Amino acid sequence: IGGARQKLSGEEAKVDVNQSQQIIRQLRTELEDILLILKR
Repeated sequence: IGGARQKLSGEEAKVDVNQSQQIIRQLRTELEDILLILKR
């Protein structure tokens, strides 16, 4: 049971990392858009 629990938490950690990376990418593109607007 311990091993299965470790595997589960590992998968969850991967999902968390993927989600945070997606959020960071979205933020970056939005910030770059704002920069382009400000530079006009």
